[in-house]
Amino acid sequence: MDYKNTLMWKEISEAGEALENFLSVNADTINGLTAAVEKKDVKNICLAGRGTSDHALIYFKYVAEILSEYTAGYVAPSVVTMYDGNVNFGGNLVIGCSQSGYAADVIAVIEKAKSQGAVTLAVTNDTQSPLAKCAEFHLYLNAGKEVSVAATKTFTVQLYAFLILACALGKRGDLIGKYSSLYKRIPFYAEQADAFTDKAALDLKDMKDGFSLARGITYSIAFESALKLQETCYIRMRGYSMSDFYHGPMAMVGEGTYLLVFAPAFSGSNEALKANHFADQKKCLEKMLSLGADITLVTDNAMFDEYKEKVHVYKFAPVGDEFECMFAFALFAQMLACKISCETGNNPDNPKALKKVTITK
Repeated sequence: MDYKNTLMWKEISEAGEALENFLSVNADTINGLTAAVEKKDVKNICLAGRGTSDHALIYFKYVAEILSEYTAGYVAPSVVTMYDGNVNFGGNLVIGCSQSGYAADVIAVIEKAKSQGAVTLAVTNDTQSPLAKCAEFHLYLNAGKEVSVAATKTFTVQLYAFLILACALGKRGDLIGKYSSLYKRIPFYAEQADAFTDKAALDLKDMKDGFSLARGITYSIAFESALKLQETCYIRMRGYSMSDFYHGPMAMVGEGTYLLVFAPAFSGSNEALKANHFADQKKCLEKMLSLGADITLVTDNAMFDEYKEKVHVYKFAPVGDEFECMFAFALFAQMLACKISCETGNNPDNPKALKKVTITK
């Protein structure tokens, strides 16, 4: 199957346009939401989502806590739906994220939070969905209909929605101005990712299992890249934080173990933290190499050039911004999964046993 003829590839290619479309319809909602958060003196943000949407929320946790004064934590929806828990969401901002807007357990969380006086926000790609209608505020992804089972462009716009929201909550108008033009840079990242994944897909097409690693702001791409390879290629892939990987899972690494490592350049101004950031990434690579791992490294950091003879290095033109680098990494992960799926005779648009809309309770 030619990957260029798949719906998944078509939808990946629509990411830049989708980001521009998001900006066109959500400014008033973001302004209204931030005003409500200030009026109710919100201190904490509660996050509810499943699958790909949950991975976008992991990204939001980092950007929100870095750019604003709010703490952000994850909700276990089953506490509400299965255990009738006594959790009180009042006084918080509670965000429910679902591409379709039909995730029953996320809807239950938002309904409970709204009844308790919390500020509630739904993030969906369907203005008429139950989740969109039950929350006080709704961020509409406006990505256009997504048909392929694997979420691609909607994940990218979820990331963007949460980046802009975090900037607004942190009163970072300077960054909103910077990222308002991000859609113009997406085609450049997509062109690079397309070229990189031609070779990466051939190198990894025989992979049956492996691990995907990242840390910090781009941590969630470890989970999302693993999920895309699981659902479209049937590869037993598992995502981890680089730091967590040392606490047990590393014992599974041996000769020829496949590792997909996402390692952005540190974008902060603190030189000591920058040095520690790179040292931590390098320590992980060195340890995995000593164990005989087969490593594919995705980065925008020229300092990793020294590893070109030891690992498969795919280096984006320096992004210099971890928040933005996440979008380049997402395109790489999505394109890689689509190409491997087609290379191995699968159909990424219709993975076995899966449906586009999954309703969990």
